[in-house]
Amino acid sequence: MQNDWKYLKFLYLVNAQYIIPCPRLSIIMPPDKSIRVLSIDTSSSRGSIALMRATEVVAELRVLSQETHSGRLLNSVEFLLSMAAWNIGDVQLIAVGIGPGSFTGIRIGVSTALGLAQTLSCPMAAVSGLEALAYESAFVRGRIGIVMDAQRSQVYYAEYLAGANGKLRLVQKPGVWFPRDLDRVLGQGRLYVTGDGAERYSKEIGISESGPRRFIRRDLFLAAGIARLALRRKRSWRRGEFLTAEPLYIRPPDALRKRRTR
Repeated sequence: MQNDWKYLKFLYLVNAQYIIPCPRLSIIMPPDKSIRVLSIDTSSSRGSIALMRATEVVAELRVLSQETHSGRLLNSVEFLLSMAAWNIGDVQLIAVGIGPGSFTGIRIGVSTALGLAQTLSCPMAAVSGLEALAYESAFVRGRIGIVMDAQRSQVYYAEYLAGANGKLRLVQKPGVWFPRDLDRVLGQGRLYVTGDGAERYSKEIGISESGPRRFIRRDLFLAAGIARLALRRKRSWRRGEFLTAEPLYIRPPDALRKRRTR
């Protein structure tokens, strides 16, 4: 077990810079209420790891920190497994949040998930945090707007339509906005809005708990929600010697933006 973790940590360092393509796998294993999932989200300051038995949370670790998650992520996974009395080999699916959010945070989560999936020869599912939050909010019917704080006085925004069966349809692709400019996008009809950006900029966006743009409070530690959505999206699972996960950055990384302005 100790040697396995040494190898996983080595793989994490090797994979930190590289994401390589692979074919998509449609069906990997039968729908099983006992499937064991390890879910990771390090795309924001609200880092979380969840161990799931199907849609049920077995153990969860949450960290609210502005520091990078790289120094603690694998140790946290190891700790959580020990608390749940799981072995790393018990994991049958790796789910990972691909953003949007911190470039460094997304890269850490994705590279760790790739290393784990390669080592365990198990499938991996990459899930947008915006979509996971929308799915966790789909107990309401109608339009759901996800507004996440993008820093620099901006927000990430995506809009979904929740049907009677709980299925989601994307109606506004993810983008980055100044809160004051969202008004023309949101329109005049009933809209349920959630996310830390909605809470922070509620006045600028015109959100209340009783008006047409109605705020609904949801859990913003997303690892468990990412796992639940991954289980519904078997066609997006990937596995094999070569894996890929395309991060949802929306806004270019700071280093690239600075190079462009030189």
